[in-house]
Amino acid sequence: MTNDQSLQLNDKAMFEMYRIIAENTMDSIVVVDNDAIVRFVSPSLTEMTGYSLKEYEGMDAFNILHPDDRERVRGEHAKAVGDGCNVDTSYRIIDADGRVLFVEARVRPVLDETGHVKYVVAVARDVTERKQAERLLEQILSNTNAAVFSTDQHFSRYTFCSESMEKISGLPMNVIREHPIRLHDHIHPDDNDALMGEVKERLDQGLSVTRNFRWIHHKDEERWGRLIIHPYLNSEGSIERLDGIILDMTEKIRSDLALEESEQRYKSLFENNFDGVFSMELSGFYFVGANRSFEEIVGVEMDQLIDRCFLGILHDEDHAEVYAALVQVMQLGLSRDIECRLAQRGNAEKIVSITFVPIIVAGKLNGIHGIVKDITKRKQEERELIQSEERYKHLQQSLNRFAGDLARVMKVADLERRLLDEVGAVLRVSDASIEEVPQGEELPAAQAGEMRVKIGEKAQGMAVYLRIALNQGLQKIEEEWLDTAVHYVTILYDNLQFIEDLMQRMEAMVEGGETPRWMLRLLFSLSEKERASLSSDLHDAVLQDLIIWYRKLESLRSTTSLDHRTDQELKRIEEGLLDAIHQIRITCNELRPPFLLKMGLVESVKSLLAYARMFANYEIEFVAEEPSYTLSEDQILGLYRIVQELLNNANKHAMATKVAMELAFTEDEVRFTYSDNGVGMDLSAFGGSFQHMGIAGIEKRVLSLDGKVELTSSPNAGFHVHLRIPTNIK
Repeated sequence: MTNDQSLQLNDKAMFEMYRIIAENTMDSIVVVDNDAIVRFVSPSLTEMTGYSLKEYEGMDAFNILHPDDRERVRGEHAKAVGDGCNVDTSYRIIDADGRVLFVEARVRPVLDETGHVKYVVAVARDVTERKQAERLLEQILSNTNAAVFSTDQHFSRYTFCSESMEKISGLPMNVIREHPIRLHDHIHPDDNDALMGEVKERLDQGLSVTRNFRWIHHKDEERWGRLIIHPYLNSEGSIERLDGIILDMTEKIRSDLALEESEQRYKSLFENNFDGVFSMELSGFYFVGANRSFEEIVGVEMDQLIDRCFLGILHDEDHAEVYAALVQVMQLGLSRDIECRLAQRGNAEKIVSITFVPIIVAGKLNGIHGIVKDITKRKQEERELIQSEERYKHLQQSLNRFAGDLARVMKVADLERRLLDEVGAVLRVSDASIEEVPQGEELPAAQAGEMRVKIGEKAQGMAVYLRIALNQGLQKIEEEWLDTAVHYVTILYDNLQFIEDLMQRMEAMVEGGETPRWMLRLLFSLSEKERASLSSDLHDAVLQDLIIWYRKLESLRSTTSLDHRTDQELKRIEEGLLDAIHQIRITCNELRPPFLLKMGLVESVKSLLAYARMFANYEIEFVAEEPSYTLSEDQILGLYRIVQELLNNANKHAMATKVAMELAFTEDEVRFTYSDNGVGMDLSAFGGSFQHMGIAGIEKRVLSLDGKVELTSSPNAGFHVHLRIPTNIK
């Protein structure tokens, strides 16, 4: 075997060894060229990300990165390629299931024979679980006002430092990480000397240290911390690192100092406080002492309270809740407020507010103070206020309901009956009725507990009163409610009588076969308002929502890589949305033509016919001149709707090849003619009823405009309409 053959075998064995390592390592190995295209990836990437090797090889290496990290990592890749130096980085990727993973990677450039970067090799490791644990630790530390760190023996650098260190120390995290020694600048000089002296000596000996110290970074405020450090020794007994925690002890130490100060003034405060103050033991909650105010509140002398259980002076039903509050104070060492009742003496109920305060001595719970306030009067006032608010709310809801019901009342008798029902239900009166008294005559004498309120007058010269028999006097808010309800009724009373009279007249006209023109104009006006409202609702709500979803779908297709089948299906949905948008726009235009009044009748009809020509299978001819005067809104809308109806009739029934329209204006009237060469009809066969063709609607519109219409047609002779509308509608 030659030397070359031996070298080839050695290279082959070495390559096989590298292949085995790459395919079985838990870390993912990725080879990326200078254009960031993946040229090789180890099989472990599939287990990490869910992407197959075939999917990832050949794609942009940064496609699976989180969008917020892509540009930064691209820059680091460019730096590795440009400078030929190693780069340690971390970033997030989105796996095949859409989950976010945290990854740490070391990027090493590989040089060619000329010293230029040929490609880079990245070794990536999934650190998601570690990141989640670190985040959980940060949350725990933030909530407990503590910071955790790990450093070398000489505090020259941190291998780990929680973000909460910034909050506790007052130094920015970048300063803490880059210059750990700066932390000592924020420690009180006296305490810093101890830390750098005896504490450092103990740590150098491998001994744990717990030490309180003072911070000086808060101006005009003294704060305390507790430092706990444990040296970590390696197998040879040498210090490998220092692990520590800093606790914020400010509140605790302040409490200790405050307790010391309070003890000095306790006797004066205890004896002279206007509130009731007492203290009790933890075991059995027996009284230890109480001031004079407490004795007056509970009605028991102190010599009768000593060695008596505190719960014994409370109402039996409140024992469990108060006991639970006391246990909570003992467990947490925190104050607790509670309201309860004292044991009744006679029929008088006494309600008190008690603040339980833990007594801390030498850092241990020694007993419980209680501060008692008599809140009986306040609670009674609160109950009355709540009852008043509930009554007001009930009366307000009644008024809203009553007003809504009155909007549907159409007869005086219904109005009176509805008022009586509401008064009886809301005011809880024993009797309520409607009384009529001739104008000018005196009212019958009111009996005790009875009141009368005038609600209206009738056409027959009768004054109408609401009579109420009260079981008890009305509250002020009930009087206001009654005044408001009667005011509503008074407003409607006369109007309903006018409406009833008008309805009677209209019924007589309808029975006589007469339809007033003003009524037709009113009905058509209401119809146009409903059309405009419906058009506005469709345009502002449904149409805008469809446009938004269309834009989102369009954006999704343009920014997302989809398989062909899915892309085609989304494209069909997109086209369907466009069709729906177009159809809604057509409907909106038909319901309320845009710029109809602004463009005028002639231009609006021309626009309508231009649109109709795009879909009609017949020729449309239109001749018109511009009027020398301004048409009213009713005239423009009426004639426009007539043209719409005739075009609709031509599409559905005429089967014409040509439609001709002419619009002319004289000083006294507007003339409009319509002709088509369609199949026509025998008008006599319909007996004057054209409801199914919309012709009746045309006749009524012309009648509402004080105009005249003439219809002529016969089988196979087309359909012809001639109408005239006076320029001044009466």
